[in-house]
Amino acid sequence: MPRDWKISIGFAALLAAATARAQAPVLTHTVSIYEDEKGQPLKAPEGVACGDGERLVVADTGNGRLLRLLYRNGVVSGGTPLVLSQLPYPVRLQLDGQGVLWVLDRKVRRIGRVDASGAFAGYLEVKGVPPESVVPGAFKLDAGGNVYLLDLAGVRALVLDASGAVQRQLDLPKKPAFFTDLAVDPAGTVYAVDASGGAVWSAPKAAKAFTLLAKGLKDNMSFPGSLTVSRGRLYVVDQNGDGVVVLGLDGTYQGRQLGIGWSEGLVYYPGQLCLDEGGSAFLADRYNNRVQIFSMKK
Repeated sequence: MPRDWKISIGFAALLAAATARAQAPVLTHTVSIYEDEKGQPLKAPEGVACGDGERLVVADTGNGRLLRLLYRNGVVSGGTPLVLSQLPYPVRLQLDGQGVLWVLDRKVRRIGRVDASGAFAGYLEVKGVPPESVVPGAFKLDAGGNVYLLDLAGVRALVLDASGAVQRQLDLPKKPAFFTDLAVDPAGTVYAVDASGGAVWSAPKAAKAFTLLAKGLKDNMSFPGSLTVSRGRLYVVDQNGDGVVVLGLDGTYQGRQLGIGWSEGLVYYPGQLCLDEGGSAFLADRYNNRVQIFSMKK
């Protein structure tokens, strides 16, 4: 085979592989949640958590409550409301492997825990730094039960064990940046999204500082508010631009989905996004007063 043919074939194979990597799953609307089991409408929900066992929890923020549901075979059931005085304004949620719900409350500026029975199980107490110096803006959990906390006051990411003890501190770039969320992948790499600068920063497990992963995202989004990592991709919710931007873990742009609107499949000022292992995506569609569920298909 001539050498130039080999080069052409090799280039074509690389191009095909790159194209395959760039084809992000498409978010296809399945069903929406508008109310609880008694028919009371949702009001500006900001958070949503999905977990093993088909569990689904919504932060019904405007109503100051949580909703516990099940999502099975494309059907939503339940909708039991849970009102806790310790968590009057829930905005971000995570479910851990033991079925405990972790809740960031914007009013009390703390992260609380709710056990499987629905009882309040205490606040997360940060140990190792002055607690009054920590203002949580977002958080994530990993499979080992560690907590990754975005500290707005310290402009840093704190890695805590389940008891709240600081294991690691990663400073974030300060002004003019404004960080809104972080995420962690199975390898332990931490990602943080800067809304004002239109950039994503990353720190591998052994790193001592964040480095710039992707910049210039303002060309494709307005104001990113939520960040999720799943199956080798980053999903950035553009709350002001009403959509979801997909990036590779190397920061490469892989597309933008959804758009502004009121009909099913469109969004208006979206909040938190949760992706489950079964290929479903759950998005808090804040100003449409609903949570939308999508299937993720290539």
